[in-house]
Amino acid sequence: MMFRVIRVLAAALLSATLASAQVANHPPTCPNLRKASPHPTASQILAAQEQAAADPNVILSPEPVGNIGLLRYALRDYADCTGDAGCYWTDLDAQTQRALNALESGVREARRGAKLALVLDIDETSLSSYCESIAEDFGYIPDRWEKWIVSNEAAIPIPGTVRLVKRAQALGVTVFFITGRPEAQRAATEANLTAAGYAAWHHLSLRQAGAYPSTTAYKAAERAKIQADGYTLLLNMGDQWSDLQGQPMAQHSVKLPNPFYYLP
Repeated sequence: MMFRVIRVLAAALLSATLASAQVANHPPTCPNLRKASPHPTASQILAAQEQAAADPNVILSPEPVGNIGLLRYALRDYADCTGDAGCYWTDLDAQTQRALNALESGVREARRGAKLALVLDIDETSLSSYCESIAEDFGYIPDRWEKWIVSNEAAIPIPGTVRLVKRAQALGVTVFFITGRPEAQRAATEANLTAAGYAAWHHLSLRQAGAYPSTTAYKAAERAKIQADGYTLLLNMGDQWSDLQGQPMAQHSVKLPNPFYYLP
């Protein structure tokens, strides 16, 4: 019990440090994060391609799939961008604001006394793996990911979702988390959610290995349990289509941007 308390306090301290350094619509400050290496701009890459295409002595090869190195450049630029539009953190914050607008509208239109539910995914919806993704150059190394995701460093909030949850709770909406993380990560996930600023959620669902044929089936089944308990699924928000699809669906489904990885 004492270890758990210490872990939560340590995670809260780290999260507070990250939050204090984070500006709205900007990426968080990551410990020991290397700076992006210099690389050609999109216009420079296009100019090089056009120059080659115009040279009659160059025999071009068909390239039906985008170059992964160039895609990594684009992902890093999008993730680190701090402009007013066309930047990941700005787009993310704008979409969570649309979710907040839909939530407030749904509450106003709900029948009196209805039990309303807000359903949230965790990774790239409630907590951000930006720092780990950048550290691995947008690759996935299972051993490193599994170690990082249960560490205090994984308590990085997505500010717009924190605002959404606090507003939902102020309006009497019950909050549920449904994540594809395994049951073995429950304690670490709860600690990091708490450190990131989430509190008083009603239930956290984690996935049991082999219990469902797909993420879509698992998350739909968990939403069905919420509905069976008498709740109206007012709003469901996630970064993957598998977070949102399948029956029953919420009255409002909000898809957050995530160009970094895909989960079927």
